[in-house]
Amino acid sequence: MADTIEKIPKNHGEFYFNPLFPQWKEDALRNRERVVKEIVWGQSAPKVRAALKLPGNQPLILSGHQPVFFHPGIWAKCLAASLLAEAVQGTACHKVTDTGLGPEFLHRMPEVEENGKSRCKPIEFFHSKDLKDQEKTVPYAFLPAPDFAGFKKIFSDVQVYGPASVKKNAALFEEKFIKGLKENPTWDAFHLFTLKMLDEFSGTSRLYLTASKLWASEPFLEFVTYWLTHLSELSETYNASLDEFRKKYQIKHDLTPLPNLKFEDWWFEIPFWGVTKYHQRHSLWAKKDGKHFLLRTKGSESTFTISLDDFQRDLSGLPISLWPKAMPQTLFCRFYLCDYFIHGVGGSVYEEVNDIFFEKLFKLKALSFGTVTATYFVEPEEEKAVENILSYEAKVQWWERALSQNPEYLFTKKESWEKELPHFMLAAFKECFNKPALQKLAAEKDKLLTEMKTAANKPEIAKKIKETNFTLYEGYTEVIRVLEQGLLDMDKVKTTKDVLSYRQYPFFCYPPKVFEEMKEKMRVAAHLE
Repeated sequence: MADTIEKIPKNHGEFYFNPLFPQWKEDALRNRERVVKEIVWGQSAPKVRAALKLPGNQPLILSGHQPVFFHPGIWAKCLAASLLAEAVQGTACHKVTDTGLGPEFLHRMPEVEENGKSRCKPIEFFHSKDLKDQEKTVPYAFLPAPDFAGFKKIFSDVQVYGPASVKKNAALFEEKFIKGLKENPTWDAFHLFTLKMLDEFSGTSRLYLTASKLWASEPFLEFVTYWLTHLSELSETYNASLDEFRKKYQIKHDLTPLPNLKFEDWWFEIPFWGVTKYHQRHSLWAKKDGKHFLLRTKGSESTFTISLDDFQRDLSGLPISLWPKAMPQTLFCRFYLCDYFIHGVGGSVYEEVNDIFFEKLFKLKALSFGTVTATYFVEPEEEKAVENILSYEAKVQWWERALSQNPEYLFTKKESWEKELPHFMLAAFKECFNKPALQKLAAEKDKLLTEMKTAANKPEIAKKIKETNFTLYEGYTEVIRVLEQGLLDMDKVKTTKDVLSYRQYPFFCYPPKVFEEMKEKMRVAAHLE
């Protein structure tokens, strides 16, 4: 969504908070007053936290993300959770959303070729074809850690193709990463290893929750039980919330931000995945059949039966696991697991829909949540220099067009081109400006334009103007060459800009001090200094 993109900071070292960070403390404490008292769908937050062995005597501040190599924009959520937890004397937690798939979040590395061209190259974590194929369809929860050969290639390619700063920074991490691969054989374990590394750099700490384990817990099964036994009402409210969100933002596309749940042949599509013993995710459908509920995965004719008399027991005994999709996932977290939830700008879109959903169901204002992200570039000085070059593009294009139609502008608008064009073009302009023959032609053009206003023989004067334009423009050979070459060079620089301004490179492309700096900047924003 365009609105989401607008929220992302454009400059290096900038943060985005919504609401402003100082309000988070007040909101978190107000949320806690409610969650410790309210019973939602038969469960209370204290009961759920006790069952999951989470701290119950202090506020919990939760962030979450897929188990990928964090870039600074994602890590900002964890830092914000730590600082808010400090402010309310609580505990920061991070939920590893290992129910996602690798293709949902591509990792890229910056590369610079010998001819000066640049690109964002996708990273491959696995060397073997079997593992590459597995990565495309198997959730993170079941993936092994990146294989040794694939990981060595990532770091060897950095040293060949990476920008100077990225080469230096990646070298600081390589030995630790290789050691971590040997000690952490699963994707989740290796991801937690990297997060603890970031916590070490930042001087922070937190509890870690793994989504796939949460979704196997009794409290979550009770949550699913309520959803299925109130299927018609919740499906209707879910779709109405999405419709209201689209109307509010005048969104025409019916898949944005999520598609509505379907109803076909008395089967309800539900916002949960069915995960098979083969580690494959499939959309789930459900319907009531007398004293039973039937479930089936998309595209399958097989059904699973749940008795209404012993719903939760049958649910836990299914040969498939039930995992929540985006909206019910954070609903469960906000109902029971935390006193304040922290999103990135993308997740906050879904959460606004959840707020509508909550308010329609309970006729109460939803619990507050926060949104934060940050922008850090791998080579900020180079990015700034490239941005400065490209800032002249529109004016160079204007002057190229203007001189072809009104070549006298070189003489009549001297102050403008001196101000609007890059310094390396000015020498050619000044050389032409100081040529007497060209000065004379420009003066003639000006005189002809004055005569044209009152002359009876306008066709004849127009012909002279055209001839003067042609002769004057012919004298601008070097000026035109400089303008054309400048535009060609800028076109090449655009690729470099795209590479340098990409804000989602893995954290090992940055110096460790960046993460300490981020924490200190956040402390200032939070008024904790």
